[in-house]
Amino acid sequence: MADKSWKAQAMRSLGDEQRRMLLADLARRIVDLRMQQATNRLSATSELLAARRALARLKTILHEKVVHDGQAAAKAANDTARKARVDGLKAATQARRQLIEQNEKARQAATERKAKGKPKAEKSKGKAGSAKK
Repeated sequence: MADKSWKAQAMRSLGDEQRRMLLADLARRIVDLRMQQATNRLSATSELLAARRALARLKTILHEKVVHDGQAAAKAANDTARKARVDGLKAATQARRQLIEQNEKARQAATERKAKGKPKAEKSKGKAGSAKK
């Protein structure tokens, strides 16, 4: 006789503790039905098949929950890793921009020092005088 609590929708609506209790009850029922079958006292052999299927259905539902929880944990870990990677890239980009700005300022300062240091006319005289010697 198929129990209504053996339907998948009813099993999914149960809490974790109730599912574990139902799992133990079904396992116990299967053992009892097998004993009855072995001693030729089982009148409705379809009960054993129904109990086995209900047990398999319940195990499937329990496994679905484990897989779903594992996927949720994996997604959370993946999101955390992605956020850390993005934050690292942002920090690296910001550091690179600062370095580029510092290099540009240093180039400008060097260009200004070079321009202030010697007039162009003196540069050519210095080169020409050293070439003649």
